[in-house]
Amino acid sequence: MAARRLVLDGSQLLGYARGLGLALPPGIVVGGSSAGGPPPGEALAVNLGVLARPVAAVRVEAGLGGRALRGWYALAGAFGASLFALPGDRAELSLFAAAETGRELLRAVPDEPASVLSVLNPAPVLTGTVPLDELREPDPAWFTWLPQDTTGPVARARAATHGTLSALVTGRAPNGGVLAGRVVWLRTGDRWTGMRPLPGRKVRFEPVEPADFPSWLAPALATILEASHG
Repeated sequence: MAARRLVLDGSQLLGYARGLGLALPPGIVVGGSSAGGPPPGEALAVNLGVLARPVAAVRVEAGLGGRALRGWYALAGAFGASLFALPGDRAELSLFAAAETGRELLRAVPDEPASVLSVLNPAPVLTGTVPLDELREPDPAWFTWLPQDTTGPVARARAATHGTLSALVTGRAPNGGVLAGRVVWLRTGDRWTGMRPLPGRKVRFEPVEPADFPSWLAPALATILEASHG
């Protein structure tokens, strides 16, 4: 099944969802009240149903080069669906086979054309393992009294980062609780750097490619989908 895509005005989309008794994920689509209209076709109704009642969901947020991206992926049975905010209070919906989720997730990675300067002088690869607590913003009341580390991985990451990509994977646990996993990438120089969680509350910086994004989400998605069958 080839992915079906549709672009709608945000108010129109929210009106269709309300007409079906569905609530779309908050913070993605912007729109006001919409006058009543004809009911949505079958394909659109299925698309909205998957988005509103997923077994597993991925909320994506990214910022790069002054551009912001907000998106939502949903999996339910044999179908997958996505919802992306577009300029002008519009939204793009997609409906696809669940088996194509990996291919569809690649659309969430922002593209930044390489500049001549970055090709001739590529930024150094960011690597290293750091304690998770070092990634938090320091308390300015006492941080100014401490020596500043300007050479470690965290300092280099802050200096080189000019974009981010984050994904929150969620689903229901068998006991009614919530299962969740998070993926965070940084745009450092002319490449992406992944932040891989490690035991002991540590994080490892790893160079990654856009094609790696689905594999970083796969463990959390697999855990949630397996739990849904239990």
